Amino acid sequence: MDRIVARFDSLRHAGGENSTASLRLRMQRTMQNHAAVFRTGESMAEGIHKLEEIFAGFEHVGVTDRGMVWNSDLVETLELDNLLGCAMVSIKSAINRPESRGAHAREDYPDRDDENWMKHTLASLDPKGQVTFEYRPVHTYTLTDEVEYVPPKKRVY
Repeated sequence: MDRIVARFDSLRHAGGENSTASLRLRMQRTMQNHAAVFRTGESMAEGIHKLEEIFAGFEHVGVTDRGMVWNSDLVETLELDNLLGCAMVSIKSAINRPESRGAHAREDYPDRDDENWMKHTLASLDPKGQVTFEYRPVHTYTLTDEVEYVPPKKRVY
């Protein structure tokens, strides 16, 4: 609990030179341009470089409203902190998976690769923005005898 209150209080009193709005706009543009639905490894690598700069820039965020009532400046800063973590995990997870599957479509790897990627990915983010991955197998059975397992197949339209 102390860690949560300390985070809240440190952001409420943050006096850095980077505004929440400018960092959020840079993050938004980076994700739109480098981690959209259709992407390539080259584009994502460029986006990761930009996003790492934005993530590091959050250490110098500034909040001007120090109040405790209806503080939209603080709320937007807390939201940005969470969004930056999600963005970092999303783009680094996308570049980590060299295949296309479902909503993840890579133009440089147009096919799904069940041999190497039929597994669940567990991503972890550290405070410096580094992402690590662990994997666990996909279960090819159901938890009941009332329905049969439906094997995955390529999506065709």
